[in-house]
Amino acid sequence: MARLPKSTQEIAEVIGRERALFLVGQLPRSYSYDKGRRVTHLYVPATLKPAHYLVQLLGWMDAMKLVSHFGGEILYPATCEEIARGFRDQNIRRLSAEGMSAVEIAEWFGMSDRQVRNILREIPPEAKEVKCIQPTLIKTTAGAA
Repeated sequence: MARLPKSTQEIAEVIGRERALFLVGQLPRSYSYDKGRRVTHLYVPATLKPAHYLVQLLGWMDAMKLVSHFGGEILYPATCEEIARGFRDQNIRRLSAEGMSAVEIAEWFGMSDRQVRNILREIPPEAKEVKCIQPTLIKTTAGAA
């Protein structure tokens, strides 16, 4: 399991890893010209109303956990795009192995079928691990003909 960046780990400690990744994945992205990358930000209100965005995304209980821990703060969680991309690609491979076509998978993930085929052609990270194979020793006996 990939480690979360510290900014996202703080959220995960409050609402759990999967919920934190879901939340970060739903936040709008903006481009930071001074940092040269895409960033997210999230304002956690000091008090919560039932129609608030966090309640709609996470439900009342998890939203309240965030409010009680981060209420009144602006959070800048990492986008976790690498983690999300790996999870997405893993699911694309699984759905393909289960018989879904590239077109169906593309519709499901909101991408082109060409991109799905490119992902399916890639070697999965877990298969890229280098495995050492020890050579076998061949014993020869002197004088054997």
